[in-house]
Amino acid sequence: MTVMRYSSLILAGLAIFWGVEVAAQSQASLSAEKNRLARMEQSMENHMVEIEDIENELVSYEYKLKRAKESLADARKNYEMSRRELQQAERDHQLSKSSDSERQFNKAKHGFSMAERGVDSRSRRVEFIQSNYDDLNGQLNVARQAVARSESRIAEQRIKVEQMVNAMLAKADAEKRAAAMARKAAPVKPEVPAPSVAAMKVEPEPEPEEEVAAEPQREVDAELVEYVRREKTRLDKLLADGDKGRHTFRSLELEPSHGESLSFEFLGHNQYRLVLTVEAGRQVYKINTWKFRRTIPSDDDGERYVFIFDGRRLSRPRLVMYPEYVLSHLD
Repeated sequence: MTVMRYSSLILAGLAIFWGVEVAAQSQASLSAEKNRLARMEQSMENHMVEIEDIENELVSYEYKLKRAKESLADARKNYEMSRRELQQAERDHQLSKSSDSERQFNKAKHGFSMAERGVDSRSRRVEFIQSNYDDLNGQLNVARQAVARSESRIAEQRIKVEQMVNAMLAKADAEKRAAAMARKAAPVKPEVPAPSVAAMKVEPEPEPEEEVAAEPQREVDAELVEYVRREKTRLDKLLADGDKGRHTFRSLELEPSHGESLSFEFLGHNQYRLVLTVEAGRQVYKINTWKFRRTIPSDDDGERYVFIFDGRRLSRPRLVMYPEYVLSHLD
């Protein structure tokens, strides 16, 4: 946005007309609103990452559901065949009453019982997978609604920031015109004789003691904390069995917008971890051949971020990112 791009130049001009203190207050207010906007954009990106995870799970469950339904259909065919065999064996045994027909009848009864159990177990599996699939679709709808709300909030916040800049520009322009008119209207002052050196001599005022400002306590966004909690729970659950499995990549490296590439640590189950100091602004992180665009708020400039690369579905991998300091707020 053009307004955001030139806000620093605007504030420099405001310092000339309003004074340093007023301009600093205006800059602080504008910076706070811009940072709030960046947090909103970061939150929406996090929701999009969660949507990717849900959609990846849905693809997996669609395959499982398809296979389970096919297996149930086969079990039902086997059930019908076993039922007919049982009926035939029962008729044969009623006619002959021989030991051979009795043996065939008992065998058919056992086969039918196994076929019946097969249908029952496969029906329960289809119901279980279908329930999880429906639950994931519900989660997907909730996540999409959250994205829609985020988009609305972001649009409103962008308008607010733009209005703030426009108001500051209008006020600065009015101050400039008023100052110009005041200079034109000012009467010519008569020359005053220069004061003597003795008259100019004043006692120096003692310098005020410099007060050390207390460092403000960081405010951590509650929505960000919950996002990190969910992602950490997901990762802990995935790695709970302790079986790492095989590496998918010979090497997995992250190339930030600036700086050298860094290697990920393999955690298991195609999960990779890296901690990196980030820069504020819109960033592009290249991981091997994939590129991920992310927003870093200004108050996170220079902070350490945790990067989790989820490579379970290589056609659509996920990149989870969050500030490392949020981990201390999970308890």
